[in-house]
Amino acid sequence: MSTGNNDSRSASSPVSAVPGEHSHSLDGHQSDDEGSGYDSDDVPWFEDFGSGHSIVPMRRIRSSQEMLIQPSSGSDMDAITGWLYNGPLQRAKYQDFSTIDWIYDNTKARHYNSDLRARARNNGRLGKLELLADKSKPWLVLLAVGFAMGLIATCVSVSSQWLIDIKHGHCRTGFYLNRRFCCWNADDVCMDWVMWSEHLHTSWRWVEWLLQYMVFMLDAILFAAISTYLVTEYAPYAAGQGIAEIKTIMSGFMMRKFLGLRTLCIKCVGIVLSVASGLSLGKEGAMVHIACCCSNVFARVFKRVKGNEVERRELLSAASAAGISVAFGSPIAGVLFSLEQVSYYFPAKTMWRSLFCAAVAAVTLKFFNPFRNGKLVPFQVTYDRTWDLFELWFFVAIGVISGLAGTVQNRLTLYLMEYRQRSMLKNFARGEVVVVALATAAISYLSVYLRADTVTLVSNLFTECHSQDTDGLCSRGDRSGNIVSLVATSVIRVALTSVASGLAVPAGMFLPSMAAGASIGRAFGMVVQTLYEAHPTWRLFSACKPDVPCITPGVYALVGAASMLASTTRMTVTVVVIMFELTGALIYVLPIMLAVTVSKSVAEALDKDGYFEGIIHLNGYPYLSMEQEYVLQGGSDEIMTRASEMTVVRASGETLQGVVDILSGSSYSGFPVVGADGTMALVGYISRSDLSMVVERALDSSMYSGSSPCCFARDAPLEPADDMAQHTVDFRPWVDPTPITISYNTDVNVVAETFRQLGVRYVLVAHHGTLLGIITKKDVVRTVRMQSRNNFGRPTLFSLLSCGPDRAWPVWRS
Repeated sequence: MSTGNNDSRSASSPVSAVPGEHSHSLDGHQSDDEGSGYDSDDVPWFEDFGSGHSIVPMRRIRSSQEMLIQPSSGSDMDAITGWLYNGPLQRAKYQDFSTIDWIYDNTKARHYNSDLRARARNNGRLGKLELLADKSKPWLVLLAVGFAMGLIATCVSVSSQWLIDIKHGHCRTGFYLNRRFCCWNADDVCMDWVMWSEHLHTSWRWVEWLLQYMVFMLDAILFAAISTYLVTEYAPYAAGQGIAEIKTIMSGFMMRKFLGLRTLCIKCVGIVLSVASGLSLGKEGAMVHIACCCSNVFARVFKRVKGNEVERRELLSAASAAGISVAFGSPIAGVLFSLEQVSYYFPAKTMWRSLFCAAVAAVTLKFFNPFRNGKLVPFQVTYDRTWDLFELWFFVAIGVISGLAGTVQNRLTLYLMEYRQRSMLKNFARGEVVVVALATAAISYLSVYLRADTVTLVSNLFTECHSQDTDGLCSRGDRSGNIVSLVATSVIRVALTSVASGLAVPAGMFLPSMAAGASIGRAFGMVVQTLYEAHPTWRLFSACKPDVPCITPGVYALVGAASMLASTTRMTVTVVVIMFELTGALIYVLPIMLAVTVSKSVAEALDKDGYFEGIIHLNGYPYLSMEQEYVLQGGSDEIMTRASEMTVVRASGETLQGVVDILSGSSYSGFPVVGADGTMALVGYISRSDLSMVVERALDSSMYSGSSPCCFARDAPLEPADDMAQHTVDFRPWVDPTPITISYNTDVNVVAETFRQLGVRYVLVAHHGTLLGIITKKDVVRTVRMQSRNNFGRPTLFSLLSCGPDRAWPVWRS
């Protein structure tokens, strides 16, 4: 329910419902959705307000279309129930693509908790049990989320690996087994795993290769086509990674159905098919979206949690930790991810809730043991030796290279996303997915490193060279060829990830980015290893002991993966902890920290926004980052919408039909209430959704007609009347009499901090009580982006390639 001038989607009628949300209509019907909102079906009794006239208690009748509010007693029907009479304000649900009122929801939660504690003191043990039951509701939600994420991660991992292996062959002893489980007891040669060429008994080698090639591509096309069909047909919000949208939702934005049950189901199925198709995508980032969907679905069970948007977002913050916990087997990194990347509002209690949810998810995953190795991830590795001081220079070099590569990947990804939005490709989303899947499969099959799925590739790149070689990585005879192949693999992987990230399929970019960085790091480590073996007496290698391996290329791959992930996502501590929990070796924390710091610094020097922030800017979401420090110029009078350009409501003197005309004649999300004498003396503010809700209830009631007067001022008495036409429609309960106001010369940086720290939707600009204008959150976001583009808009190679994400047409205005 974003307020102010033109900051939400225009409504075709004063009470038109936004698709996908609970909304009342003039005919009395109510539409259903998957979204959230305050459910005011049960309105409690209320006391007289005492304004010189009697207020009749009323309550809603769900099944009545003639009257949404039915009088229970009395004959004076000159009011509609509101928060002045029954406690908390029964407000309209937040509209789609609007901003929540943090102050109101926090106040409502405090009043509810205060009343609950008062009842607990008065009712003795029964009251204490009620208080305990209420406090346990969020924990029950998080417990269910943790268990569900462990189960979902197990199913996704096992099923995706089976589909990946089925492109190559099948298990003779059980078709449902993937290659790893089929060959569980095999030492060197697995006789139970049958390639498709062997199954068809082909005799020529080139026919075998061609047959395997065709099956590989056909399966890739089939899996990708099913995935994009499910997404485009049933749940468009399931496409992509979803973290950028979750960050925006955490900041107070409403995106209905983005965290719904249908999105959850399609995301779980679609991510399995997307990964199995061979597209350069991963399932790890999508786990965050799935976890938040679980939290949103389970929170609907409890009406009190469902009705408070602030508490729902606290639960989403904790749930996002479970997504990273099961994705990387890193519960601590999950908590840090929630704090560093996702959360907009992170009180101390959310830290404990995040740890609880992440721990439950990790324990559940450990119990199901999907990889049958006792570990939480398939590529968890350990190293036998430590690192030497001279290697820090090489780690810094890897950080620089990864910073450059990550920036190129982000810019190329955002450019392709923007191109899809403004080109004809947006009309052929399914066909584009099929074509990209075909091209990816055709290219990937030609390289042993690209043909392997990202999990297997990262696992092989991280592994030390022992007696068992993996894909020729430890072959000294063809080391130069492997180095060239790994560099080519990283370049192609960056390109394929950039193309696949914006497709209409569930997608993640964590593991593909790590695979590209690991390829860079492994190639770099092999170069250093070659130099050491050729020149062991160099002073640079003086710390190395003779006859002892000095360089471990797997460690360089680990550092490269961390650096690449940091440069694309701009995460720091989270990436370090993820890598620490993967290796279990504390000795590698310092090299990883150094490389991550260098990589992020290089990336921020080239581009101030990371991958998620770039998507937010590209889609035009109203998001003010809590990490960035905005240095803006000007005053509030330069960014406000002036009063002369606004539609206002008079405190008294309006009729019900006049209010309907105001709603139908403007698309504003809220209206300032001014004096009845024609002046711009500020009285208060009422949102469009609340105004529409009261109008609908009044028109559905037989108490009022179009000529009924309306009252918006708290100090204006309601005179009793004898006929229906003179019954006053009381809007006072829904008017905010104390909106946040600022002076017309307030510095714009102070205005930005007001929106960012308080989470308000609007501020009114006034001078000595006279309304001058209004500033909304989207006005501030627009100012930040315009001034940032002016300050950092000097031409660069990357800006010329991408045309700048800030120039894209905002999606929320479409």
